[in-house]
Amino acid sequence: MGGKGEEEMTNRILVPLDGSSLAEQSLSCAVTLARELLAEVDLIRVIWVPPDILDILDESNSELNAFAAQLEAEASRYLAALVEELGDAGLHARHAVRRGPPADTILKYSEQAGIDQIVMATHGYSGIKRWTHGSVAERVLQAARVPLLLARVSEHVPARDWRQPLALRRILVPLDGSSMAEQILPTVTTVARALRAELVLFQVPFATASGWVAGEWYAPSLGMFDTAQEVAQIYLNGVADRLEGQDLPVSTATSVGPVAACIVQYAEANAVDLIAMCTHGRTGLARWALGSVADRILRAGTIPILLVRAQ
Repeated sequence: MGGKGEEEMTNRILVPLDGSSLAEQSLSCAVTLARELLAEVDLIRVIWVPPDILDILDESNSELNAFAAQLEAEASRYLAALVEELGDAGLHARHAVRRGPPADTILKYSEQAGIDQIVMATHGYSGIKRWTHGSVAERVLQAARVPLLLARVSEHVPARDWRQPLALRRILVPLDGSSMAEQILPTVTTVARALRAELVLFQVPFATASGWVAGEWYAPSLGMFDTAQEVAQIYLNGVADRLEGQDLPVSTATSVGPVAACIVQYAEANAVDLIAMCTHGRTGLARWALGSVADRILRAGTIPILLVRAQ
């Protein structure tokens, strides 16, 4: 994340695909970003035969290698066809097929290829948990040095044609007042400028008995509520002034209630196209997502989330 100046430059976007039409829906976000950021698109498919499957197959090394080579050839043909379609759409694209554990292989490719952003789909009703709870996207986020955009998809929602332009005109940026949360700003300002999108800075003031902190909200007295709202608004106005100084369209909003619910409700009621936020701490999604804010947003809503792991 560091070393690229006040605003991050995005030159290469990595899209991991598993061969499913659901995973392909992440291409809508990737293509939109690539067009506006003038970035190249890298498609990757990881071939991995889990150890328990190997035990079942009981294959010899030669047979296993032949089987893996067949999978690689099929994956390469699949990705090559998509690269051709992306080229027809005016985008620079390439593809790679790699063997190994999915998350580790994605991360290794990302670092070796100089990837600036990763775009992935999350599948099904469980939102992020299928891909992250001890699985692919969580490990990617925990170790990735670049932003990760997660697009929620479901078998029960009609698939979107990625060739059609995706409107990303309003970006909601939840901030809790901390410098860690503000680490999303260099990434999201670059995206907003390229997309000509409005940034909506958002905060949920909430309380504990000892004062207003980042914790569980409960109904405070009217005086405490007014004070908290005022403090939140002053803070958001200060951040907005800095961003407006960069010629970015910015607005602010606050809400009262459980944090994730407030974010989702505001986003769905105010035509938000993308949510951009920071995940805190060395555990990646654990503090903000697993059973908490980002996970609840993914499970409750359908809006893509751009996540940056705080340093």
